[in-house]
Amino acid sequence: MTAVLRAPLLPAAAGAVCIALVVQLAPLAGIGLAIALALAFATLAVASADRSRRLCWCAAALVASISGAATLFGPLPGFDLRHAGPLDGLREALAAPLRHLIPEPEGGIVRGIVLGERAAVDADLASAFARSGTSHLLAISGFNMTLVATAVAMVARGRVRPAITAAMTVACVLSYSVLVGLAPSVARAAVMAVVASLGLAFGRRPATDNALALAVAVMVGIDASAVGDVGFLLSATATAGLLYLGDPISRWLAFLPGAIREGLATTLAATLPTIPIIAAVFGRVSLISPLSNLVAVPLFAPLMLAGAATAAVGTVSFELAQLPALVAYALAFVLRLVVETSAGLPLASLAVPDGPLAGLAFGAIVGISIFFGPAIAVRLVRAVGRRVRVPRRPAIRLPAGRVLGRRALWVAAGFGVLVIVAGTSAVVWPPSAGIRVRALDVGQGDAFLVEFDGRTLLIDGGPDPLRLLAELGASLPPWIRSIDVVALTHAHADHADGLIGVLERYQVGLAIEPVGLNPGPVASAWHDRIQRAHVPRRAVTAGVRLRVGDATLAILAPDGDPRVDVPSLVLRLERGSFSMLFMGDATEQAQADLLLSPRSLTARVYVPPHHGAASAYAAPLVDAIRPSAAVISVGAQNRYGHPTAETLAALGRVPVYRTDRDGTVELDQSGNAQLVVRTHANGLPPPRGGFLPHAPPAR
Repeated sequence: MTAVLRAPLLPAAAGAVCIALVVQLAPLAGIGLAIALALAFATLAVASADRSRRLCWCAAALVASISGAATLFGPLPGFDLRHAGPLDGLREALAAPLRHLIPEPEGGIVRGIVLGERAAVDADLASAFARSGTSHLLAISGFNMTLVATAVAMVARGRVRPAITAAMTVACVLSYSVLVGLAPSVARAAVMAVVASLGLAFGRRPATDNALALAVAVMVGIDASAVGDVGFLLSATATAGLLYLGDPISRWLAFLPGAIREGLATTLAATLPTIPIIAAVFGRVSLISPLSNLVAVPLFAPLMLAGAATAAVGTVSFELAQLPALVAYALAFVLRLVVETSAGLPLASLAVPDGPLAGLAFGAIVGISIFFGPAIAVRLVRAVGRRVRVPRRPAIRLPAGRVLGRRALWVAAGFGVLVIVAGTSAVVWPPSAGIRVRALDVGQGDAFLVEFDGRTLLIDGGPDPLRLLAELGASLPPWIRSIDVVALTHAHADHADGLIGVLERYQVGLAIEPVGLNPGPVASAWHDRIQRAHVPRRAVTAGVRLRVGDATLAILAPDGDPRVDVPSLVLRLERGSFSMLFMGDATEQAQADLLLSPRSLTARVYVPPHHGAASAYAAPLVDAIRPSAAVISVGAQNRYGHPTAETLAALGRVPVYRTDRDGTVELDQSGNAQLVVRTHANGLPPPRGGFLPHAPPAR
């Protein structure tokens, strides 16, 4: 009874949970149990001699009565502020700088963490988060919300009064909850986060126990179905773990440095209690989760801060927001590297039996590990320590109280981070002295990125805007958010749909298209997006020559032949000794027209028409062009049979590079006129298959 009196709301929570469990099996039995418990608790309250006992049993009776009434008359009406009018506008205003200033896929990670846009993370990356046990960083869950509260509480604790610390953490959690959309799951997560933050702020176990018991009692009491909600279970167990396991685990890890100890203790405290639930529901347990979270969780707070700063400052000025955007990008890049590396390790996750019985078994294993594991580990370490002696080195200690020295250390660490980031950028995005062309791996479609002398051209965009944005993010430095020329060869989805996303996220200097662009929904979307983005647009035809820096983009087609039903741009790019011919989806009649002037077709690199489709002019075109290399942008196992055997036979001894086999293909010609070809030129996984929204017509 003494333990109960230290947490007088514990009986109320226990009664609410018992009633909710029975309600899931038989609602009428649940109502009967609620009435019986309410009467029993009321009797105990009347029979209690002192005030504390009466309050304890009165609270339990009240919660039992509420549970019974909620079951009988139905739960209280739900609320959902995810699409409240003013909040939608605010979220869109905050999301715009993140979309425009942070390239994909890092931009999706930042929006997922800052604004709760989990759909912004592509499926492959989301799967990597799940396999590495770090998906909680993207979900607006109790763990995610508690990290926000914990970060604020730990920064403020000891510097201001506990009441101010509590007020700061509650205000941050509530503001964040409203911003990401106060859906019921977010509301439950916010309640749990407030409980954890109050416990950290005041450091009083009775207050913490009562707060957690009250949160569970209220949420389960007003809605019995919450007891079976995975989000609620994960939020409650993660919060309880942070409150009750954080300090013990930190003491067990006393031999580690402070920063590593606290990070690992927080991760293990919040993760261990959730393992049985994850195993029971999803049938999979991440074995690498503790180590990946040890690195990933410390990145969460600065990433959220940098992302929030980018969003807030960007509403005033995109230029001012570029610096925090680069910081957010660097942190998200490191987080993605940690997640993908962890997910790629052997046995990163393990399939296990699912179901309630399996969950109970895993719970027993976790409980035994928590209670007996540390003692066993200590004995093992001592036994090993007696046999292995490591010579001690004199520790380097900073003079106590030297604030200036500590600040200098932080400045030096920050400078070191900047040097590392700058060095990494120089390796990942080395400047090209010549011209670089990338055939981006966008699946069944075309997308070619051209870079030279600070200029950027994009010819077509493939069928998927998200994939194209990810390819551009992996190919261009994060500070380049503009493209000089965007060319749409023709209005088919496998060439055009990706460009819609580019017009939304990048500043485009000029958009070109063929004269007589084939009408349809794709063309309408293209024109509408150009108009909304205020991008200059120019329709071109054969004979036009565009100067882009010291390069020339010659338009060879369309030439106005009425027999060509779908006019497609045919482009010849020339810069110095480099030349490349982009055939787009030129029809056989258009190919025949081009062969009337074969000298204009010669090029060092050749992109066959229509992804290598069969053509009667395949061999004559190769004879006229005389390429040193050919690049075919095509989707793996596409249903069109591209590239065809006829096209490959016509190319004969010409080296052929294909995106379905070689990934993103990079062609780099430096000042010495040597052409260097690199396959799999970025770290992105192959694009997922699937049918195009508007399939290109068969030839």
